[in-house]
Amino acid sequence: MVTASRSLKKRQELRQRLEEEQRKLRDRKKSINSLLSLIEQRDKLNEKIGQASQSIIDLGEPKELVRELVGVSQRDFNDMLKTAKESSPSAEDSSGDDESHAGNDEGRDNDEAASATKDAGGDDADDNGDQ
Repeated sequence: MVTASRSLKKRQELRQRLEEEQRKLRDRKKSINSLLSLIEQRDKLNEKIGQASQSIIDLGEPKELVRELVGVSQRDFNDMLKTAKESSPSAEDSSGDDESHAGNDEGRDNDEAASATKDAGGDDADDNGDQ
């Protein structure tokens, strides 16, 4: 009888340890997913900051003043401007007007489709674009 009691106790302890390890894995996965999501959001914000900064610079403000307003290092600021320039359709598509109009029409079509989906009761179509 004593051995059966010990075995039962050991099994219970093992189950408890396994449950604790699984809980830690779930917490770890949740934290990593949260971190990755925040990094993606930061990248999008950095791109937007770079675009806004570039437009202010294009309007005649000194680059150094804009960088100080943003509050980042020279290297990070240059990276933001570079990313904004790479993602900007006007810098690359200005030579081919047909391509820029096609891209705008496609974006408009996507917006209309998302709006139609949302009106039809599908909220999921708009959720990804806002994050």
